[in-house]
Order: sequence, then C-alpha cells, then structure tokens
Amino acid sequence: MSIEASSGVVDDGLRLVTAIIHPHLEGRVVGALHELPEFPGFTLTEARGQGRGRGAGGTYVASEYDLTYQRHLQMQIVCDAAAVETVIATLTRAGWTGRRGDGVVFVTPVERFSRIREAGETQAQAQARDQEEAR
Repeated sequence: MSIEASSGVVDDGLRLVTAIIHPHLEGRVVGALHELPEFPGFTLTEARGQGRGRGAGGTYVASEYDLTYQRHLQMQIVCDAAAVETVIATLTRAGWTGRRGDGVVFVTPVERFSRIREAGETQAQAQARDQEEAR
C-alpha cells in the first residue's frame, strides 16, 4: 500500500473520507462508487443536523425545543491516500445538485486499521488465507 507523494516522501497511510449527502442521491452515489476500478467499500448512516442555514427548510422538527433539522446520509470510506482525490471527485460529482445543503466531504488520517475476522490470525495464517482466496 505504499505510494510516492509528489514531495518524494513515501506515504503508505490510509484516509477516512466522510461525506454528508442527500438521501435521495444514495443510489447515484453508490452506483458511482461501484464504477471505481478499486471499489473501496463504505459505511452508510442516517444523519440529521444543521449547516450554515441553521436547518432552514428542514424535514425533521424536534418537539421539545422546536429545532429544525435536515435529513442526510453520512458515508464513510476508508481508502489509500493515493485514492482520496478520486473518491472525493466521485462523491462530489454524483452528490451534486447545485442547491443549498448539497453536503460536505472531509478527510482524516487513519492511525490504525484491522479487520475483525483477521484478529486471531498470525501473519502466516493470514497470508495462507489470502493465497487460498486468490485461487
């Protein structure tokens, strides 16, 4: 997973790309991600909140404080640092409507990543399993 950055420094890190998108664009965004050569996988969570417009035109009203929220989906994608720009371009192209509240995309570094199914394996066992799956 190593890549060479433009500064000549090797960057083998992973990044977490988080996108807040309109719920009605879910199919279009997921379809666009499926078209990527190396589909990174994702997690999708229903979210509600307020942007700079403070929820104007929102679709959810909390009764106790009479707060208005916008409904959105939060999509999280862990990918190689080299794939971040491609993932962001795909998300923004598929999630764009040109209207207020289209959402945001932000990127954070991933300090550690491990698959739960591989937690009890030794490195040799993991390599043997990967070789078996490749056949």
